[in-house]
Amino acid sequence: MKVSYFETGRYVAPPDMPREWPVPSGSYDAAVGTESLRGMVERVKFVESLGFDWISLSEHHYSPRILTPSPVVAATWLAARTERIKIAMLGPIVPVSNPIRIAEEMAMLDTLAPGRIVIGLLRGTTNEYLSYDLNPTEARERTDEGMDLILRAWTEPQPFGWQGRHFQFRTVSIWPRLQQPPPPTYALGTSAEAGEFAARHRIGLGVSYGTFEIMARATTYYRQRCAEYGWTPGPDDIIYRANMILGETDEAAEDALRRRDKQGAFPVRPSLRDALLEADIKRNVAGERRAQPVGGVLPISFCGGPDRVVEQIRQCREEVGAGVLDLSLQDPGTGDTDGMLRALDLFGRKVLPRIREI
Repeated sequence: MKVSYFETGRYVAPPDMPREWPVPSGSYDAAVGTESLRGMVERVKFVESLGFDWISLSEHHYSPRILTPSPVVAATWLAARTERIKIAMLGPIVPVSNPIRIAEEMAMLDTLAPGRIVIGLLRGTTNEYLSYDLNPTEARERTDEGMDLILRAWTEPQPFGWQGRHFQFRTVSIWPRLQQPPPPTYALGTSAEAGEFAARHRIGLGVSYGTFEIMARATTYYRQRCAEYGWTPGPDDIIYRANMILGETDEAAEDALRRRDKQGAFPVRPSLRDALLEADIKRNVAGERRAQPVGGVLPISFCGGPDRVVEQIRQCREEVGAGVLDLSLQDPGTGDTDGMLRALDLFGRKVLPRIREI
């Protein structure tokens, strides 16, 4: 089992900060922002020293919850300040971006840090579409077309044109190109479309923030489609991003879970909530509406002391089939960074060595 740490550039929000998305930019404190991103570097160095395989970054907007609107900038900064840990871009939000720009930036990053980059291509969440004024009903089509274009830009040796429904380019011929062999690449999402796309293109699948049962539906569908396309994915072809609360004992972790549940997160402003619900595109591979987080708080998949968490990880491996866990050891946006560092250290000492053979 490989383990990744999900780094969010966590901004320590003061108690009086507005708690609805989008958070007013006037609430931003430059000194706190600078310290938050300095802490990002220190945490990544720390998890590298603990033996984590990857750190991951993702793109989000208009909130202190995840302070990486440009993950490629963060990845470049972190690659220059670490030695060996892989940096997973999970990932650029394809439907709100220029696909050729994504292809160029990923290839440049792979050239700057050869062998250390992992790429995930993401549809994103509905509030992200509202950030950049994208019609949510177009997101799936734009994602699939954009990912097709990115993959072709990485592999086509001759200049080519692209006249699609959502993207048009007279000439495409990117420089630099990806290193060979190319970095591991994943389509991210629990939808049938994500599983189909990943299987058809013989790339990995990343799933996130759901029960083992729901994630297993998505990964089972992916493996079935891979078989129909004539190939078999390995464990490292499946990533599972999840939250974990780890304590010295089960009781300590459960106490932390209760405290965390009282903190809440950043729910969407009521004026935008109807638009999000109307879009209703958060569906799992079975075509069911995915349960919405209570109060904007994402679910916890792993909770307990080291022994219990090891068994939960074993269960996850058996049911979901993921060979890479991408973990947040504290819910993004909460302020107890010292507690998070203690949890990371505990994971590195008492969990990581025991799950390598799972």
